[in-house]
Amino acid sequence: MIPFSAIRIFREIGDAAMVMALEQIEAIEEKNLLHAQIYTILGRYDEAEQMYLDSSRPIEALNMRRDLLEWPKALVLAETMDPKEIPFLSKEYAQELELT
Repeated sequence: MIPFSAIRIFREIGDAAMVMALEQIEAIEEKNLLHAQIYTILGRYDEAEQMYLDSSRPIEALNMRRDLLEWPKALVLAETMDPKEIPFLSKEYAQELELT
């Protein structure tokens, strides 16, 4: 549980994005999932990935890498966690490469 004071402080300094992020994770009870979310908020994605992989929802590591458009890392995760996603990830990756 996120201390109410942290939410209040970020609200007072006008950081609406942080307030929303903290409110979303406030109800998470599983330690590894909570740590993963906090690492994600802080931009520490490698640590977040490891916490997701150690949690009850390891697929969230793949989802995080997909959301970050980190296709090579997402594809590596998909190989072991959800191989049926590989064609979709490959297509999204190819579409991004076409745009750059």
